[in-house]
Amino acid sequence: MNETEIKKLAATYTREEARSRLQHVANELVKASFNIEEYIERFDSAENDAHRARIVNWALSHLVCNIQTNLRIDLLANSQAALANTGL
Repeated sequence: MNETEIKKLAATYTREEARSRLQHVANELVKASFNIEEYIERFDSAENDAHRARIVNWALSHLVCNIQTNLRIDLLANSQAALANTGL
């Protein structure tokens, strides 16, 4: 394999990895949507506003603590940098 073929092969792998990471983000966001729907159901059945406020707090906590970390934005950023450096 010559240098050009190696570069093309590496770029193909980089593109596939970036696409896979984007798909992971999409999947996690769909899953997160279902999780938030559960909080909405709890909110709708809450007995009072104090309980509703707690449910909103739980939803916020879930967004920050679980969803953001599960998206793996760091890996997506790595893919962005790798794509920019393929030279193709």
